[in-house]
Amino acid sequence: MSYQEHLALLNLDLRQRIEQAQEEVDWLRAASGQDLLDMATERLNLRDMPGLAEGLSAQEFGDLHRSELLNLFIPYFPAGTSTAGDLADQIQLCRAFADPSGVTAQVTSWVAEKVALFPRSADDLRVGSNPGDVLDPFILAANYELLSDQSLSRTIEHTASHKVLMKIEDLVGHLHENVIGLMRGNFRVPEPQGSREEGKEPLSPGRNPFPGADVGQVPLPSRPETIRLFQVKSKTGSAKGGDGKRLGEQLTALETTYDADTFYVAVVGNTLKGHRSRGAVEKASPNTAILVGESALNELTQSRVGGELLLRTYQRAFRAAAQSTGYSFTDTVGEIAESFEADAEMGGTDFLSAWLHEAIGGDPETQDSRMQRKGRRQGRLVSPTAESRRNRAQSG
Repeated sequence: MSYQEHLALLNLDLRQRIEQAQEEVDWLRAASGQDLLDMATERLNLRDMPGLAEGLSAQEFGDLHRSELLNLFIPYFPAGTSTAGDLADQIQLCRAFADPSGVTAQVTSWVAEKVALFPRSADDLRVGSNPGDVLDPFILAANYELLSDQSLSRTIEHTASHKVLMKIEDLVGHLHENVIGLMRGNFRVPEPQGSREEGKEPLSPGRNPFPGADVGQVPLPSRPETIRLFQVKSKTGSAKGGDGKRLGEQLTALETTYDADTFYVAVVGNTLKGHRSRGAVEKASPNTAILVGESALNELTQSRVGGELLLRTYQRAFRAAAQSTGYSFTDTVGEIAESFEADAEMGGTDFLSAWLHEAIGGDPETQDSRMQRKGRRQGRLVSPTAESRRNRAQSG
C-alpha cells in the first residue's frame, strides 16, 4: 500500500498540501546545483554565474555551509558590498523553500504580531496583560543593586529585556513548528480539535489526523512508502516528564495507523542527557527516534545544514519585522525610565520606594477576601494606606 493510500481519509486541503510538499522536494532531488544557483541569482536580479556549481546536485550545493558559499562568491563581487553574503543566504533559502519570499513575508507577519505586544510604555512594564501580573518591586531592587550598578536606566533596560525575551521565547517555539512545516518535503500538522475531556484528542483521519505530531514529512527515496511524523520541541527541557507516556502512546498510534516513522525532536541541545521525557516516550513508543540539536534539525530538513537554513529564515524575518514595525527598544527604555523617574520626583522619594507603594497599594476591599464575604466578620489588620486615606477624608 502506498503512503498516499494510508492518507486517503484526510481532508482535501491537507492532502493537497502533502502533494505540494512532495512536488517541492521532488524538484530539489532532481535539480542540479546550477539550477539552484540560477534560481537564487534570478530572485536577486543578479547576472548568471555559469559553472560555479558544476558537478553538484541542487541538494549538494544547497547543503554547503554558508561560509563555504560565501568564499565561493566573494571573488565575483566588489569588495565592501554585501552581495556575496546575500547570494549565500538566498541559496540556502531556495534550498529550504520553494517560495522563499512568500515564506519570509509570512514569518515576518507572525513576528510583527508579537512585536506589537512588546512593552512600549511604563504602564506596559508596571502591569502585564493580567492585572495580577504586577512588576515585583523586590526583584526590581535586586536588579538595581546587583545587576545595574544602581542605575535607573539600566534597571529598566534589564527589566524590559526580560519581558521582551519571554515573549520572543514563546514566539520562537511556535515559529519552529510553522517554519519547518513550510520547508520542502514538509507539511504542518493541523492543530488538534476538541479537548482532553472529550477523549484526549483521539486520532481521527478527518478531524485529528496526527495527534502527537507537529510536522509531517513525505517519504525518503530510501523508504518511499513511509511517511515521517515529528513531535517538535524547542529544547529538551520544554516538555514535562509526565507528558511522555501520553505522547508515546500517541506516536505509537500514528505508527500503527499510517505505517509511519515517528520522531520526538528538540531543536536546541547538545546531548540527550537530562532529557526529561525520553524514558517515558521510549517505553510507550519503542520505535520512535528521539533526537536533539543538529541531529534533529538535519532530520527535520533533510539537510546537513538544517540549523543554518532555519537561522537564515529567522534573520531575514526578524530584520524585516524590525523595519516594518519601527520598534526601537532603546527609545522605549529611555521613555520608560523617564516615567519612573518622574513618579519618584512627584512622590519625593527614590524610584524603588515609589514603585513599592504603587505595586502593593490598593483598596482593602479588593485585596482582602474577608471583606468580600457577605454576612461574615473577621478581625483584620488595617492597611496603613487605607488608614491614611480615612484620616485624610475625616480631616477634609
